[in-house]
Amino acid sequence: MPNGNYLGFDVGGTKITAVLASREGKIKKRVEAKTRKLKGVSDLIGQIHSIGKQFDSYDDIGVIFPAPISKKGVSLFAPNLMGWGVVDLKQRLREAFNKEVYVENDATAQAISVKLFDRGKKYRNFVYLVVGTGIGGGIFVNDEIYRGGNGYAGELGHAVILTNGPVCGCGRRGCIEALASGRALVRRAAENSKEIRNSTFLSSIPLDRLSAEDIFSGKELGDPFCTLLVDETVYYLSVAISNFIDEFDPEAVFLGGGLMKNDPKLVSELKESVDHELGKYYRNVPIIKVSDRTIDLAPIALSIYESSEHKKV
Repeated sequence: MPNGNYLGFDVGGTKITAVLASREGKIKKRVEAKTRKLKGVSDLIGQIHSIGKQFDSYDDIGVIFPAPISKKGVSLFAPNLMGWGVVDLKQRLREAFNKEVYVENDATAQAISVKLFDRGKKYRNFVYLVVGTGIGGGIFVNDEIYRGGNGYAGELGHAVILTNGPVCGCGRRGCIEALASGRALVRRAAENSKEIRNSTFLSSIPLDRLSAEDIFSGKELGDPFCTLLVDETVYYLSVAISNFIDEFDPEAVFLGGGLMKNDPKLVSELKESVDHELGKYYRNVPIIKVSDRTIDLAPIALSIYESSEHKKV
């Protein structure tokens, strides 16, 4: 008999987070482990299964990965996981657990969590953008997650906004991920060694330890170089978001990810910049930050959405 509990795994390049939660989103148990990513697919599947043995009394399983994943549960490429090319993740995990397993890109699953557990309940059409070490996203159209022809839709971080810009991890130039992610923010700082030396704040931090959080802290303290870097990030993000508004005409844009935690004024600054970028096509589209809980529940939301035939949301 179904008991209304779901097991979810968020597999990242650094750690795996597993949660047991109810259909209502109450987290009952949480386990974290460092990702074993250096020994290939089979070892990592084994690690996920081993972590799963610490849980019992659950229905379906949701597993999310930082990779494009098809409708059939096949991943294309996972740059943060060693030795991964085309992998039938759904089949491999089903065999490991001998149970139904739903597999999805992490940002797409987070968009589903926004719909089920956050303010996305109010909207039939919205865009979700996660801005962290990298950038990803998800799109809801008429109350359904939009996956595209093969399931790879929502790779919003790889929209090009600067022709001949910096090389992205995907191989293209000028992607929003290569310009406005946390990794890109640190890279842009490091490329300007003279400005770092002239910065009273940044010059005290070893370059190999510099983080996006440091740069936001420098802006808060009034450091001119840090302020410039953050302002550039806001600009690049606003160009991308205004493009998404023009393309999808959403009722709202939701933002999540580590970068959004660094500055309480970031959302309002983005809103002002987006409104300016829209020009004569201006629409008053709300820009809303999601909760950390919403991110935590992403693999649970995936299971609920899929197992309920993803219609009753």
